[in-house]
Amino acid sequence: MKCPVCHGELQDSSSFCPYCGTRLDWTGSTRTGSSPSKHIGAAIGLIVLLVAGSLFATGILVPAVTRLYDDARSVLRNLTCLDPALCTNSTFPTTAGKATYDQQVSMIFAQNFQALDYNVTAVAQTDSSGYGPAYLLNGLSDTGYWYQVGLAYNWPLASGSAYDSGFHFIWEVFAPNGTTNNPVLSRIPDNVNQGDTIQLSLSFVSGNVVMVASDYNTGASSSHSYTAAKGTTFLGASSATTSRTPTSLMTEWYHPSPSETSMKQVTYSVIGSTIPSAWICIGEYVPPNSSSLVYAQCSSKLTLTSTFQQYSYHGLITYASNYQFQTGPS
Repeated sequence: MKCPVCHGELQDSSSFCPYCGTRLDWTGSTRTGSSPSKHIGAAIGLIVLLVAGSLFATGILVPAVTRLYDDARSVLRNLTCLDPALCTNSTFPTTAGKATYDQQVSMIFAQNFQALDYNVTAVAQTDSSGYGPAYLLNGLSDTGYWYQVGLAYNWPLASGSAYDSGFHFIWEVFAPNGTTNNPVLSRIPDNVNQGDTIQLSLSFVSGNVVMVASDYNTGASSSHSYTAAKGTTFLGASSATTSRTPTSLMTEWYHPSPSETSMKQVTYSVIGSTIPSAWICIGEYVPPNSSSLVYAQCSSKLTLTSTFQQYSYHGLITYASNYQFQTGPS
């Protein structure tokens, strides 16, 4: 039997192509109604757009917090051209290492919200392999959907061996059963710059959740709407471990090596009411195996005031107050 995408030889029991990563069993995918030929056409179209200097690149990215769901990673593997060697005209930079380790530094909220609104500083930073982080605002709805919106820098492709250069707005939605729409980047070259202030917001509007990212300095913006599934509230957590998809702020970074600690300061600032209490969690995993813990630890529940409280673990430092959250050194 041959792979329908790269035509490599397969074992009869294979679930994934060992050469290009294509998923051979489509029953669990959220990409219903698609065929391999459509993916090949999409890949060819992507190459043409890249050669022509396209301003958009979507749907071939490592999803935020993919450690949570095996299905999310499986869906991404259905896409073609994940191996940069197969995309001879691709402008995506390749690296010697594969972005395997998912590092997360989070502030988990204890209270409920009807809307979430934060500013974050655009910080261009990379590890020694060239990969960068995503700065994310997350909301868990009362119907179990998890919404993410943020800003990514040098975010890895699904292959883990290349990244999309520069700043991009990013969003993703996980359904209650763990399936995902696939993460989407909005590529707006030269319109988000180092040091810019980015507004991130999640809100319920007319039966949907609207996810917005906007650059105050340049006016660049990206807005997306996804069903709220009758949800009306973003739920706070009752403990740091209540949910594996909490309402939170998160700096997430995929690295080729474990225990990276070279994180620059990034500041999240609340717009509107201050935050009375939260947990700080620092951890690293190897997706898609949710039990593949490298390290993880959470603070006790913090009563937040206008004075910064420091929490550090495994060489990573955070500062939290009732109006700001900082990841990276002071």
